[in-house]
Amino acid sequence: MTSVKTIQINAPFDVSIVDEPMPKAGPGEIVVQAVLSGISSGTEMFLYRGTYPNLRLKKWPQWQDYPVRPGYELVGRVVEVGPPLRGPKSSAAIGSLQPSAGVVRADSDEFQVGDRVVCLGPHSQYACVPATLAARIPDGLTDEQATLAVLGTTTLHSTRRLALEYGATVAVIGLGVVGNLALQHARLAGAAQTIALDLDARRLEMARAVGANHTVQVGQEDPIAAVQRITGGIGADAVVEASGAAGTLQLALDLMRDRGLVELLGWQTTDPSFMFGDLYFKEGTIIATRAIGPEPGLPYSYVRWGYDQSLRLAVQMMAAGRLRADFFTPARFAYTDIQAVYEQIHRDPTSIGLQAILVWE
Repeated sequence: MTSVKTIQINAPFDVSIVDEPMPKAGPGEIVVQAVLSGISSGTEMFLYRGTYPNLRLKKWPQWQDYPVRPGYELVGRVVEVGPPLRGPKSSAAIGSLQPSAGVVRADSDEFQVGDRVVCLGPHSQYACVPATLAARIPDGLTDEQATLAVLGTTTLHSTRRLALEYGATVAVIGLGVVGNLALQHARLAGAAQTIALDLDARRLEMARAVGANHTVQVGQEDPIAAVQRITGGIGADAVVEASGAAGTLQLALDLMRDRGLVELLGWQTTDPSFMFGDLYFKEGTIIATRAIGPEPGLPYSYVRWGYDQSLRLAVQMMAAGRLRADFFTPARFAYTDIQAVYEQIHRDPTSIGLQAILVWE
C-alpha cells in the first residue's frame, strides 16, 4: 500500500478524506492498522465548528491551525514495531542509586506485530504513534469497549486530582461518557456515595446501571434541594463538572459542602462565571484537570503515574469489569461517511446516543 486514507478538517465545516504516505515506525513507535475509531462529540465538534480553544491557545501542536487531523480513540492491530528508545529494561537511577528514582516507561519493544491495541491515534487507516500512547487490549474486552480506554484514562487522572477521602460523597454534573466514567472512578477510589445529575433521564438510567447511588434529573427537580436532602444538609464533598454547559460552575458551587471541592472536567463552552461570595464564604476550592495526565518517563519517586502507566491501568480495569465499558451501545458509521456524521452530531448530538464510532475495515 502506497497511501492511506486519513480524515482531515480543512476549515470550519469542511472535512475531507485525504491520501497520505504509509507511515513508518521510528524509534519508540508502532504503526497501527485501524479497526475502529471513536468520535469525541466535544473536542471534534470544537474543531469542526472552528471554536476549539486551542486554535487560540496554541497548546497542543497537532491542533493549532487548519488543516487538522482529528481523533484520539483508535483501536486496531500493530503492523510494524520500531526500535526501542532505551536499552535493556532496568530501573536506571537518576541522581540516586535507589530503585524508586528509576525511570520506567512504555517502549516499542513491549509490542509485537499482530497485537490488538488501543492508542491515541487520529482517524486514519494506519497511524504511527509513540508506544507511550498505546496499550495492548486483553482478551475479553471488545474493540468497541476499548475505544473508551482513552477517556477512561482522562477520568482516572481527574479522579486522582480529587484526592478523595475514603467515604466521600461525590456529585457528577453531566452523565455523558466522560461523566459516567468519572462517576465510576469515584466509586472505585473510595466514594461512599455518588450522585449523578443530568437533564436526560436515559443518561441517569445508565448511571444507575453502573452503580450511582442517587440520580437527580435537573429540570424535573431542584438539584440543590435534592443534594442537600441526600447529604443530610451537608452538601457534596466533591463536585465534578463534566458537562461544560453554561451555568454549571455556579451549580457545582451550590452543591459543594463548606470547604469542599469543585473540579472542572468538561471544557467550559462559555467563559465560566460564578458568585465569588459563594466560593469565599464556603472556603471552597476550584481545580481543573487536563487530559490524560503527566508525561511518562519521570522518576516514580516524583511522578508515580505517567499517562502510559495510566492508560494500561484503565485498560486492565475495563477488562476486569471494574470500570464498566458496556453501559451503552455506540452508533457505528463507515469512515467514508464522516461528513454526514459530523453534520448529524452538529445538528443534534443526542441523535447518535453517547458516542459514534467509525468503522475502518
